[in-house]
Amino acid sequence: MPGQTESFWVTSCPGRDFPSLRDEVSVDVCVVGGGIVGVTAATMLKDQGKTVALVDARRFVQGATGYTTAKLTSSHNLIYDHLVKSFGLEGARIYGEANESGIDWIEKRCGTDSIECGFERKANYVYSEDPNKVVDLKAEAKAAGKAGLPASFVTEVDLPFPVAGAVRFEHQAQFHPRRFLLPLAEKVVGDGSHVFAHTTVTGLSGSDPIHVDTASGGISADDVVIATHLPILDRGLFFAKAHPFNSYAIAGEIDPAAAPSGMYISTGGSTRSIRSIPNENKRLLMIGGAGHKVGRASPTSARYEELEEFGLRWWDIGGWPHRWSTHDYVSVDRVPFIGRFSRTSDHVFVATAFGKWGLAAGVAAAMIITDAIVGRSNPWAEFFDAKRVNVHQLKEAVVENAQIGARFLLDRAPHPRALSDLELGAGAIVSSGLNRIAAYKDESGYLHAFSAVCTHLGCIVQWNDGDRTWDCPCHGSRFDHEGHVVNGPAIRDLKPIDTEED
Repeated sequence: MPGQTESFWVTSCPGRDFPSLRDEVSVDVCVVGGGIVGVTAATMLKDQGKTVALVDARRFVQGATGYTTAKLTSSHNLIYDHLVKSFGLEGARIYGEANESGIDWIEKRCGTDSIECGFERKANYVYSEDPNKVVDLKAEAKAAGKAGLPASFVTEVDLPFPVAGAVRFEHQAQFHPRRFLLPLAEKVVGDGSHVFAHTTVTGLSGSDPIHVDTASGGISADDVVIATHLPILDRGLFFAKAHPFNSYAIAGEIDPAAAPSGMYISTGGSTRSIRSIPNENKRLLMIGGAGHKVGRASPTSARYEELEEFGLRWWDIGGWPHRWSTHDYVSVDRVPFIGRFSRTSDHVFVATAFGKWGLAAGVAAAMIITDAIVGRSNPWAEFFDAKRVNVHQLKEAVVENAQIGARFLLDRAPHPRALSDLELGAGAIVSSGLNRIAAYKDESGYLHAFSAVCTHLGCIVQWNDGDRTWDCPCHGSRFDHEGHVVNGPAIRDLKPIDTEED
């Protein structure tokens, strides 16, 4: 659509489409979600002799995984000092080992399946320009080193601006996520296994087997994996234990000699994520960051401008033809939720809230879930347990959900804007009596109008002018300008409104 932003990963690798479900299917495991967790879990389960149905509501690898910065690293900003203090050295060790194993699995699969996806081993750096952050960087390097990770504190980097210091992780990696995952999805098909796109799951029913309900058919399975960003089912209350955070990225061509050789992310102040991307015989510079909580920043187009200005300040870039954004969920204790969905769901599994680091960790999640389904013990399962409750969660959950409750009430205040005030290409929330209308006027002057009430739990959506979407500030559901669900946990589109009658 006009003004829509798409990631470099999507535009450079269209991929094949898969059929939608049109009948009833029976398999051992149904995996819901076509991102890195879903595709790798389906691959591992089929390798273990299971028949699998892999399902996505849209096209595969076009959700969060298709709009990432595509770094494969166990270095997640300043995380290990926090983990040691909150969960002990063993917790930090497990977290790092799981992520390192995820990277190694991807590298091995590239070799065994002859997948060309630009996989490159690179050093990853967490840096700061602020001398006051050096003590935090040194503490991070020390904690990560004690946890068995290849970390060290350095002061020399290959960036064009000075830094006060950085934590360097050796032997990390980067890749093209769609070029890696789409071939794996294709290999799932056959021998009793299926891959279905454009198939929206609406719920689960029954228990032995479980029936996965969709708008166009059904799937019977002994086990179900929900790998849909935030779970589309409200059981487990994960929407109350994680909050959505939006991030932005841009990419433009750079002289390969000027491209940074490592991968970088800043700590303290406005985040800047930096890496280069191989593109045929050229190189692109990618800059990410400028993040905020979903639906709580306006105008979002200014976030792209902020990144562009930063890039042009330090590199010779002719333009930024690629720009995209995505959002991910941050758990209240900064550890993903992986494992059984709830205490009463022995055969329903979930993986969510990766805190913007869901690639290597997503593969580790697939390993944990696969082991649980085939009856193997896993050394990381208890640490990432999706059912865990701890003091760190409770404190942060109270604060975050209090903010959501306040937002729920404040967004229902009258909006002074009228439909007639909308300019071409603009969207806004307008009032009509007690109703809140999400209104967008396209470039031809046609008005798209919907109830502004999110179909998940009733919060009021907000207009995202940078991506031309309606974003829910409470739990992160996203809808396009025509009201269709782009990201859950919502599974139903916004309700259309006839503005001539209203």
